[in-house]
Amino acid sequence: MSSLEKRAWLTLWSQCPPYLVYFLVQAVWPNWLTTFQQRIACLAVVAGVHAIAYVIGLLWMKRQERGEPLLLDERDRAIDGRATRTAYFVMLTGMIVVGVVMPFSDSGWKLTNTALFAIVLAETVRYALIVAGYRGTPRLAH
Repeated sequence: MSSLEKRAWLTLWSQCPPYLVYFLVQAVWPNWLTTFQQRIACLAVVAGVHAIAYVIGLLWMKRQERGEPLLLDERDRAIDGRATRTAYFVMLTGMIVVGVVMPFSDSGWKLTNTALFAIVLAETVRYALIVAGYRGTPRLAH
């Protein structure tokens, strides 16, 4: 497995579970967290869990790869380019919804959580497409 594919898997496994729990709590129990401090604390815990899991996984991977150069070839660049381009459009769509459509009907934490969801979704799409790019048949063009 390529080092870049391993990093994509690491990002998916460190990011998706904490944010899935966060968004489920927000959807199922929207009034569970009532004050600004409670909401920020919950978001900080989720972001902290994601960061800690990623850093620990990255340190473990770097220890395993000690001495191995991480060089990108044309296939790596093509996979990353396709994944990044698609994720960009996911992010763009989410930000248009949050910044252009939603302000006419919503405000506050609904905007914040929707923007955060768009960011997390875009990152998830990017890394899932990177993994799929390594698992699928090789493509020659973007």
